[in-house]
Amino acid sequence: MPPPRTRLLLVGAGHVHLEILRRLALEPNPALETTIVSLEERHLYSGMTPGYLAGQYTVDEISFDVPAIARAAGAACVIGAAGGLNAGGRQVALQDGRVLHYDLVSLNIGSLLVGADDESARYAERIKPLHRAARLKARIDELAGGGGSGRARVVIIGAGAGGVEVACATAAVLDRAGRAREITLVERGDGVPAGYPARFQARARTALETRGVRLRLGALGAARRAGMVDLDDGSALRCDLVVWLTGPGAAPLLSESGLPVEPRGFLWTDDRLRSTADPRVFAVGDCGTMVEHPRLAKSGVYAVREAPVLWHNLRAAATGAPLRAYRPQRDFLSILNTGDGRALLRYKGLVSWSRWAWWVKDRIDRSFMRTYQRLPLAVRSLP
Repeated sequence: MPPPRTRLLLVGAGHVHLEILRRLALEPNPALETTIVSLEERHLYSGMTPGYLAGQYTVDEISFDVPAIARAAGAACVIGAAGGLNAGGRQVALQDGRVLHYDLVSLNIGSLLVGADDESARYAERIKPLHRAARLKARIDELAGGGGSGRARVVIIGAGAGGVEVACATAAVLDRAGRAREITLVERGDGVPAGYPARFQARARTALETRGVRLRLGALGAARRAGMVDLDDGSALRCDLVVWLTGPGAAPLLSESGLPVEPRGFLWTDDRLRSTADPRVFAVGDCGTMVEHPRLAKSGVYAVREAPVLWHNLRAAATGAPLRAYRPQRDFLSILNTGDGRALLRYKGLVSWSRWAWWVKDRIDRSFMRTYQRLPLAVRSLP
């Protein structure tokens, strides 16, 4: 009689879990009984979402068919939102009441936006979770087609990489439609994009000024009133659209699980990508914070490198073999789409705002998409 299969539950269809499914498709593992939980049947790729907002890509070009990829991997696919993790009972509860059982679980649910569910963001649109991007695009397109002589006024609260890209994407759509506009980025810090080196911030500021995007630095914004953003200095900005793009926040299910979490609410993990309190629970991408690297940025570039380590460790955990350690890279390529056929690029000592930087970004992103979009066909063609 064959030994029982290990029930592997992949919660979230982010970068890492897509790669786990790809490897399962190409290297079937009969010891694993795999299920993936995805919010939507079509999962949007975050790296191309600003280009989608700008009209540079269609939704089909930036999305993955998760059920089709799961079928290619021999995995089950459950569409739904995870609402709770019961580590002691080895269960994940979905928000619709369904309960999924596991022997091993991996969380790849990304991050939310700080304050997005507070009263301060009541009248704001957002881009996370990513399935909300279609709604934001519809609002931007509606503004562009609004006509009239008045300016379209857009305020974006939070000027990290996402805030810069969304501001530029919005500018591109409104400019293409010939609509006068006033776009303002509100950021509590003193540099844009927040968290980047000063040299890159200076180049980004030049790009934003050239694109006609205004900056309000050192300010906190709130969208408690329709058509208005209130700043903490007592002033206010009138607006037709507010976009909430603050820093990364953790999904409540992490802190509610009873497992150790860091001050922001992300799950503490060891260098094997496991919960520090439960070796059956893995957390990758934004939702996990490594004890040995607590200041690591919440960036998808790390998730890509985590994938092969997670693949090894899930199989090893199922069989009792030794696990590998993940070592984050010291530097990474960062490219921000400015919506005008150019991009801001930073890599080690190189900083550029150019068309060739956009070409590099577009080439990398399209190659990444092809890997997973063509996977079902590639698997069917295997001998």
